[in-house]
Amino acid sequence: MSRLLLLTVLALALVAGRGEGAETPRLVGTVGPGFTIDLADANGAHVNSLVAGRYELLVHDLSDEHNFVLGSKTAGQRLAQTEVPFVGDMSFTVDLSPGLYVYACSPHFQTMNGSFIVVSPTPVPQTKSLAAAVDSRRASLSRTRATPGRYRVTVADRSRSRNFHLAGPGVDRRTGKPFTGTVTWTVQLRAGMYRFGSDPKLLGRLIVAP
Repeated sequence: MSRLLLLTVLALALVAGRGEGAETPRLVGTVGPGFTIDLADANGAHVNSLVAGRYELLVHDLSDEHNFVLGSKTAGQRLAQTEVPFVGDMSFTVDLSPGLYVYACSPHFQTMNGSFIVVSPTPVPQTKSLAAAVDSRRASLSRTRATPGRYRVTVADRSRSRNFHLAGPGVDRRTGKPFTGTVTWTVQLRAGMYRFGSDPKLLGRLIVAP
């Protein structure tokens, strides 16, 4: 039993280690054996630009006449370097912030070099919330003014004879009149005026403006 337990622990550790490695994108730098140097992504595509973040840099140094140096031109800082006599593979963990980066062979930097740009990640759009309700007497919306953006609209329909209807630029959503219950819509609200209410009268107004 103890041997089985040990094997299980080792297997779990191996799986966990692979999972951690998969979370960090890999870059591959290659220098030599001739007068060539390059930086590629994990799929072998040449790197011109990257999104800021942490990367694993694997350098294939194939010549004892060259080395591979990665530095931030913006910050004036070296991030990774192999030595000229070294031949083999070497791994580094690098944190890349927005800016200009260069890589080169130190003895032959004038002819063996490259560069790429690191840009900020694209912000994830935030989803805002609106609450709507309709019953036998009225239809309501939690706000009458909002800013443009992505919204999650939760509609509580408590009437079997009335529905809730929201209409405006790029949006035309409604519940069925016999329906009762709660539904959620995800909509993109643009600048302009939206009408809401119960068909056929949409008397409510939602003003969307920056």
